[in-house]
Amino acid sequence: MSEFDELAKKAGLNRSQKKFCKTSVNKNVRLLAPAGSGKTFSLLWRCKYITEQANENNKANPHFLIVAFTRSAKMELENRLKNDDSFSDVHATVRTLNAWGWEQNKKTGKELIVTRKQRQTVANHDLLPLYKKYELIGNGFKTPYGRANNSVVLMDLIDLMKSLGFTHKMNKSAYKSHVKYLKEIGLLPILINGYEQLYRIEGIQNEVKNVKEDGVSVFFEFWKKAVVLLESVNRYTLEDQKYWARIYFEKQLEDSKSPQGITKYTHIMVDEFQDINPLDLELIKAACKYHGQKNKPVSITVIGDDDQAIFGWRGTTPKYILHPEEYFGVDFVTCILDTNYRSPKNIVEISNKLLSYNKDREKKIMKSAAKGRALVKVAQKKKVVSSIDATMKLAQKLSEDDRYKTIALIGRRQISLFPYQVLMSSAGIPYYVDADLDIFDGEAMQSLQNIIQIVYRAKDDDVDDPIAAVLSICDKIDIRQLQNSDRQAIYNYLDEKDVNTFYEAVDALKSYPEKIKKYSSIEVANIIHKLVNASTVYKFMEEVEKELHGLDKDYTKKEIDNHYKEPQFFRLREISKRYGDDFRKFYRDIEKAKKAGERSRNKEKDESEECYKGIVETKFHLVTATRSKGREYDAVIVLDVDADEWPNHLSEDIEEERRLFYVAMSRARKFLCFVTSEEKLESRFLLETGLI
Repeated sequence: MSEFDELAKKAGLNRSQKKFCKTSVNKNVRLLAPAGSGKTFSLLWRCKYITEQANENNKANPHFLIVAFTRSAKMELENRLKNDDSFSDVHATVRTLNAWGWEQNKKTGKELIVTRKQRQTVANHDLLPLYKKYELIGNGFKTPYGRANNSVVLMDLIDLMKSLGFTHKMNKSAYKSHVKYLKEIGLLPILINGYEQLYRIEGIQNEVKNVKEDGVSVFFEFWKKAVVLLESVNRYTLEDQKYWARIYFEKQLEDSKSPQGITKYTHIMVDEFQDINPLDLELIKAACKYHGQKNKPVSITVIGDDDQAIFGWRGTTPKYILHPEEYFGVDFVTCILDTNYRSPKNIVEISNKLLSYNKDREKKIMKSAAKGRALVKVAQKKKVVSSIDATMKLAQKLSEDDRYKTIALIGRRQISLFPYQVLMSSAGIPYYVDADLDIFDGEAMQSLQNIIQIVYRAKDDDVDDPIAAVLSICDKIDIRQLQNSDRQAIYNYLDEKDVNTFYEAVDALKSYPEKIKKYSSIEVANIIHKLVNASTVYKFMEEVEKELHGLDKDYTKKEIDNHYKEPQFFRLREISKRYGDDFRKFYRDIEKAKKAGERSRNKEKDESEECYKGIVETKFHLVTATRSKGREYDAVIVLDVDADEWPNHLSEDIEEERRLFYVAMSRARKFLCFVTSEEKLESRFLLETGLI
């Protein structure tokens, strides 16, 4: 038995893991690694085997580039490399693709554009010279409203075209060929949708006759100039971190240049390969060629699971991992990990049943190495509200059981998690929520909190600035807030009336001579009265949904606040009955949820190993199915398992929705519960698992 075989046996590698690790070192490998199959463990032992083979043959120590999909995955890999003596001789660089791409950009003074405000500045100032040349695009940015809101649509489309693999070096013929390629891999609808968003903008929409045909003539030439211009002034978006790395490597290859010394990689390994987009693929291909020798690219290992390909909406496709040889132009050896170490046999069995309904997949039959059986149940209650109450009781019961160290509530969308943030905060239960899932720091929630505070203070005649309070509600009555000139005019009018209380200010507003947006002043005053005079929190929330259209869905504000992409206050209404007329407690519980979100965000910003460990060991996690991938929990409660949510009624890709459901349920180690309500039709996925 070789030294590696002895070490592998001691480490506990199973047969399929060992087969992968011992594949010829110069082969390109596709590793299909289903949920819980020990992917990270196997990947590092593969590096160990290649290193030992080099040492035995008196060759230089290999240098691995391991590309992780998320920061947490990167930290896990680095932690194992650092703390496990088995890998002390493995020389590996671990990066996310964005971070690694950014490192290739050696320019000084570069600025990363992340926030909505930064993106607005870029669109409204840096791109200004192009609007004069391309008037059709510039027409969308002539008004203050256009500059404030359309910039997000434009910047999103600019980034989308990079993600989908276009480059500024393409001519019209290359553009059309690439569009044909996108159609073949199923991503053309995403491009068309991006164009449609732009072409709906006032000033542009009437000039575009056919979205599919006019992409090249209307936008592509503008896009190429915009990409080059922004790079020249050191403005880089998150997609640019990868885009300009791709361009750099392709230029180096054109000039027949190659890396030197410690910067040269001998093996490139890409994790979560089922989640890459065309830009990612082209960057990886260019890097493999750049780090290779003459006409032979460096060997590559792609790791992932086509059954967990769930990001099609942002330009990824499972076709890359299903047929890597077609897209790399080289042969691949396929290895499949066949043992699940996370979930017991009964969870693995229902997972296999569910996935068998998908046709576009590599068939894999998993077995379980976990002992015993998980407790799997379907909890169905008569009403949605009662299912929320039942879920809270179940979560608290699980928290008192020593078998369950970590518990996750997993929703199809962020909207399912919303009420539990309030209820857990109210009950004093600590939890972790991913930063981008927390809406309590958003503008919409701040506005709602402000109005709640006005309501309970008005009832006690304790509003500090009555006129400012009235104006803050007026701001949310229409989808567009008050102009500064209108705000000042109303303020001056009420100030002249010498009002002292909030109710006096509202009554005085009735005689204001001008319209407030599209409403008469009497209509606005009546709306405010209905809000403030609501006898219960529930009735107040009904009026908020009915009358405050400034909190309605508005895609132009989605970068400010997720709420505007998918309004969520009806979820607050569902739980508001329990507060009766106690507006103060309602306000305080929302404030507690807001602070809990702040604690989660602070933890996420801290990249220390200690903080990462603290996040992983947190008892309760509130997470969407997409964010749950790569994680595992002792107990999992899947929320809102009804026909509208699983699959989502807006999705056209039933197979991706099924994969998403699989991701959610396969996080569980010991306990798995699906929560549903008799008010709604149960999900077809429950039928497919055989649970109902």
